Amino acid sequence: MQRGYTVRAIPMTVATRALRLATFLSLGLTAAAAGQSEASEDTGPADDPAVPAVNPTPYTQAAEKRGRTHYLRHCQICHGFDGRALENIDFEATDLTDPERWRFGTTDGDLFRSTKYGAGLDMPPFEAELDDAEIWELVHYLRSLGPEEYRAAAEPENPP
Repeated sequence: MQRGYTVRAIPMTVATRALRLATFLSLGLTAAAAGQSEASEDTGPADDPAVPAVNPTPYTQAAEKRGRTHYLRHCQICHGFDGRALENIDFEATDLTDPERWRFGTTDGDLFRSTKYGAGLDMPPFEAELDDAEIWELVHYLRSLGPEEYRAAAEPENPP
């Protein structure tokens, strides 16, 4: 007679942490392969090509909603569902709800540049995953996470 074995499920938090650690390590390997591992912490968006300081994509609720989709697909793993970056203990992601903690600037252009080209050692570039229009939509969503004075002014969805 064989003895029955019970399989115990791994708690979701452990599985989630393992997935996040694997993602972080793969991002590090990608950066090393791209020759970015030797960059200093000060290397950031200011070193990259000029970007408009103001978002050229007009703000609409639809643009913000598309930006949220991009955020959930590409940014949530590091910055958390609500942008506070509290879930990940493996590395330091920026709290996107507090612009005073943004190390590479607070203008729309700064957010675009940090997203497209990366910022410092912890923020990888997303130029291969998102096109410029998608990054500008993401900027609209990032603005919605922070204080009221940093949010975009709504333009009419259907102007007269």
